[in-house]
Amino acid sequence: MRSELTTSNVDVHVVSPGYIKTNLSMSAIQGDGTAYSKMDSTTANGADADEVAFTILTSVAKGQTDIVVASSFSAKVGIWLKFFAPNFLERMLVKRFEKGHLESKKTE
Repeated sequence: MRSELTTSNVDVHVVSPGYIKTNLSMSAIQGDGTAYSKMDSTTANGADADEVAFTILTSVAKGQTDIVVASSFSAKVGIWLKFFAPNFLERMLVKRFEKGHLESKKTE
């Protein structure tokens, strides 16, 4: 999109956020349609939303087009893997999901 719009004086910015302390997981819906209604520990320990917004706006004002914000080391590694080893990353994410799904079934 950035390439297509560059001659139209439209700037495209891509933000890759890490975990941000919001009520997202509290409002999430599970695959079966039921409410998740739990605060994930990663979300609870995430970055402050106001600080993330400030960083994004400051980065846009500086003309940065690819912005990584509030990301842990592992999230930054994931972003790099997305570009250099997408199939490997996909397999890792599927395994992580399956493990989490099994663990949540055990606690029900």
